[in-house]
Amino acid sequence: MNSTKKWLIITAILFNFVSIGVNIYYIVNWFKYKASSVFYLIWYFITIACCIAVIVLLSMAIWRNGKLFRSRYGYYMTALVISIIVNLLSVSSVLLIISMFVSDWVWITPKKDDSKVEIDEKTVVIKNKEEEIARLRKLKDEGKISEEEFQERLMKLL
Repeated sequence: MNSTKKWLIITAILFNFVSIGVNIYYIVNWFKYKASSVFYLIWYFITIACCIAVIVLLSMAIWRNGKLFRSRYGYYMTALVISIIVNLLSVSSVLLIISMFVSDWVWITPKKDDSKVEIDEKTVVIKNKEEEIARLRKLKDEGKISEEEFQERLMKLL
């Protein structure tokens, strides 16, 4: 998962916590002053429930550092829809809409070393053996490595 998308989602989760706090404040004020109708009280409770649902769904979508994001994309989209339905102009909804247009692909760039291309921390792809042997022979012919070092690297490769 792309780190930009991940941090947008995490920020949206944090703003949902803030929204829960604000709605709790409104509920306390409703009981304190009773200035508005009961509809607003019910709406605040519904908003809190929806914010909790969005937090849970987004947390499940980016679980394990986003490695399962592709298989749990439905959780992300459900949280996005709930957030938009409850409050389209909230900071959380805006962040989720922005994150929807950010790619979740991680681009791989090759390292400077000719023999390896890192894909991730655990997997390393080595060029085919013929090219590597030809490169070692060229280094030996140019005198950059000794015969013993050539044999040693050749044995490691095979």
